[in-house]
Amino acid sequence: MKTVTVLTALSALLLLAGCGTSISTNYDYDVNARFSEYKTFDWQPEPEIAPGNAQQARARNDLLDKRIKTSVEALLNDKGMTRNTNTPDIRIVYHTGVQDKVQVTDWGYRYSDSYWGWGGREIDVYNYEEGTLIIDFIDVATTQLVWRGAGKVALSNSGSSGADDELVKKVVGKILSRYPPKR
Repeated sequence: MKTVTVLTALSALLLLAGCGTSISTNYDYDVNARFSEYKTFDWQPEPEIAPGNAQQARARNDLLDKRIKTSVEALLNDKGMTRNTNTPDIRIVYHTGVQDKVQVTDWGYRYSDSYWGWGGREIDVYNYEEGTLIIDFIDVATTQLVWRGAGKVALSNSGSSGADDELVKKVVGKILSRYPPKR
């Protein structure tokens, strides 16, 4: 029975390890937008508003801002777009959020080594935080949202700026892999 317990524990660890690398994305766009004409971009100026609580401050900070902007700009440059602060074709704004999540895995009933037979249910509960990044493209001429991409990923508390850089690159890369949309 110890083998079953060890295998159950290993399965749970593999599942949890996979949570940190799994990035779910989606996107939406205006079917009438002229994506082939968008050659330049800039960032939408944001109002200076102090975060209202610790969770908002964690989700929005200067280090994260720099990581996101650097990743977005590099990927758009790879797609042939350039940054133009005077007359951009599109303006970009992003939104971030962090939400507490709970993952419950019910492994079912297990057979016990005892004389009485069944040993009860095995249930694992895993608490984690899920980060969300939304990237919006706004047509400057029409001031309308023309493309939105979003990504979600389980966050770790690694505390390593290198790991954070890589995670942001992966999330931004997966989101922008859908831009421009294929019609």
